[in-house]
Amino acid sequence: ILITVILFLNITGQGETEDRKTISWITQQEAALPPMKPAEIRKKNLLETGTESFSINNLSMAGPIIKIEKPDPDKLYNDLIDILIRFDRNPIGESVDMKSLRIIYLKMFGIDITDRILPYVKETHIDANGINFPDGEHEFEIRIKDTNELESNEIFKINVN
Repeated sequence: ILITVILFLNITGQGETEDRKTISWITQQEAALPPMKPAEIRKKNLLETGTESFSINNLSMAGPIIKIEKPDPDKLYNDLIDILIRFDRNPIGESVDMKSLRIIYLKMFGIDITDRILPYVKETHIDANGINFPDGEHEFEIRIKDTNELESNEIFKINVN
């Protein structure tokens, strides 16, 4: 009976619905927001107002090593995008703490989209195929720590036509 159910699900496509549907990590409304101000202006505003939803850290590599294998930052995409980001232990640090992973969409204010990406986290990497992004330039900050609380962060861009 179990084999029959598995065959039925595979034939009807129900067993692979996650692979077949188009996934988007950001909404059209989020993409339409103005880009985040340059760091100098953000710091000045933070000092003046004392508020900022997600401040952007100065790039740091004391924690895990972040390797963005896909997407290519120099490529203009017009179709679904594959994403592969690896997090390796820093030779002078401890093991990667994947629970500390944060992905911030850098628009008018930082939008934490980590929960949208968690289904694609496998061991110490993010592996997602066929992700849809609205047209435009999309900038993200990746933050991750090791088990000793040393943090690394990196900013990457995706350009969509």
